[in-house]
Amino acid sequence: MSDDEQLPEAVPAFTAHFSDPVYEDPAGEFAPFGTDEGSDMLYEWDERRGELGPDTTVADLIEGAGMSEVAAGLGTPEESPVPRAGGPVDAAVTIVAAAFTLLRLSGHIDDAGKRLTLEALDALIGYYDSPPELVRQRADLESWQG
Repeated sequence: MSDDEQLPEAVPAFTAHFSDPVYEDPAGEFAPFGTDEGSDMLYEWDERRGELGPDTTVADLIEGAGMSEVAAGLGTPEESPVPRAGGPVDAAVTIVAAAFTLLRLSGHIDDAGKRLTLEALDALIGYYDSPPELVRQRADLESWQG
């Protein structure tokens, strides 16, 4: 995807709360939809938007994308300065991608998914030494009341 392409349309509640440019960035390393995982998750679920209901959870998106095993790695130590495939950094990125996809396409997030995503963002913030894009996502998600 090129930087000038637009992401799938967000519901109004998402756009009203998540207004920082990071949420529209299709290529940023720390943008929720800029990673391969984030882009794939968003576009897959945009095609499946009709399956998203008020009871859909972050875990449902992860499972529906076939990423449950990867997401289960959150909390294990990353033993290398370069994230390993399927390791805790991949787990955190997958969880963040699922959460912001659910929020963008449906305007809601389940309580357990929100807690898990905050944990994933904390892991990424710690691993990457507090990039402003991740700090912004954490603050915005923490203040989400939808």
